[in-house]
Amino acid sequence: MADPRYHRLVPPPWYLAHLACPDCQRPLDISEGSQACECGFAADAADPRDWRPRHARARQLDAAIGTSAFEDLKQCRLDRPEATYSGPKAMRDSSELFSAAGQWLGNGVRLLDLGCGPRDQAVPAAYFGADYVGIDFASPEADLLADAHAIPFRDDTFHLVLSYAVLEHLYNPFLAVTEVARVLRPGGRFFGTVSQGEPFHDSFFHHTALGLMAVFCAAGLRPLRLWPSYDTLHALAGMGRYPRAIRLSIEAIDRVRKAAPILAPRKFFRWSERERQLDEIHRAASICFVAERP
Repeated sequence: MADPRYHRLVPPPWYLAHLACPDCQRPLDISEGSQACECGFAADAADPRDWRPRHARARQLDAAIGTSAFEDLKQCRLDRPEATYSGPKAMRDSSELFSAAGQWLGNGVRLLDLGCGPRDQAVPAAYFGADYVGIDFASPEADLLADAHAIPFRDDTFHLVLSYAVLEHLYNPFLAVTEVARVLRPGGRFFGTVSQGEPFHDSFFHHTALGLMAVFCAAGLRPLRLWPSYDTLHALAGMGRYPRAIRLSIEAIDRVRKAAPILAPRKFFRWSERERQLDEIHRAASICFVAERP
């Protein structure tokens, strides 16, 4: 049965007017009845939510020799954002992320949730009055089924793109973030989290701070801010594939680390605040980020 959200008597969702073919990126407007593309892609009448690519097509990425990752990291803010978000919490708490991005959110702001999973980030997006759409490769809760490597939206569609713990699950994050840059408007922001020290969890690539700089640079994005989510020790205790006794021991060590930073006296007494912030990021289980399309 066709999804009732697409019935002609029901006002179509706002994002249907911004769709593009996932195979060739030609603009398509399903709200006007155009459900097929000249290249051969066609939306499935039985499930019009399915906008995953139908035909394998080669994509080319131009890559410059060398990297500006070290310099870009020097220019990045590393402080944790002030807790300004006071709205309802999502199932996966994103209060810090929406505190960092809240200044750019408001009525009429278009927000793409890339790899939306349970679509829980629609809750804070609605608090700001943003126009939200969540895409995911397989989640039944997603507004559209889509591939992050072939985002089915037109160029310059979104003011913001959110990616909550998604990039590590992508087989080509360079291509996916290039797609993010394409669908962002000039001046738009890309924000989210990515695994660094978390154990394997069906993940392809975990990103260090320098790795993130390299991915952003390749996509033409300018990094604005990084900060740590939580320490790798805590992740190993909670997600690691170790016997329970070892995981409890790791958790105990993590509690000692947090309670007694003076155990590292050189860090505690001699390092600058930025050096301590960078050290915390390098030890983080996952890294939070904000980047901008110039």
